[in-house]
Amino acid sequence: MNAMNERQDAVRLLEGIENGSLSTGDAARLAERIDPVLLYAVVSFLRAVHPASDPAAQAVLDRVVRLTSESPAVIRRHGEGETDPISRWFESEYDFKSFRGRGIDLLDLLIDKIES
Repeated sequence: MNAMNERQDAVRLLEGIENGSLSTGDAARLAERIDPVLLYAVVSFLRAVHPASDPAAQAVLDRVVRLTSESPAVIRRHGEGETDPISRWFESEYDFKSFRGRGIDLLDLLIDKIES
């Protein structure tokens, strides 16, 4: 998949989970297509900016849990993304919460790193 399509799919996944516009099946299909690092980042970002302590975050977190628990392929890819050196680099240099309101910037940063 080329970088532009991957970016579009990652943005669609992030926004679709956040605003509820994607079904679990559609989210899983996108999650299976994007780089595991991007999948891990989307899930981690959503968990960071929608903490369980915020009652308004419950719907987003429910969608994240469904995505990361129902499809064996998504579970495996999420684990691959978590252990990838790019994810480790990101977490040593940045904080997911610092990208609140800038999820697309987060994805762009990671895509640039993946491509380099």
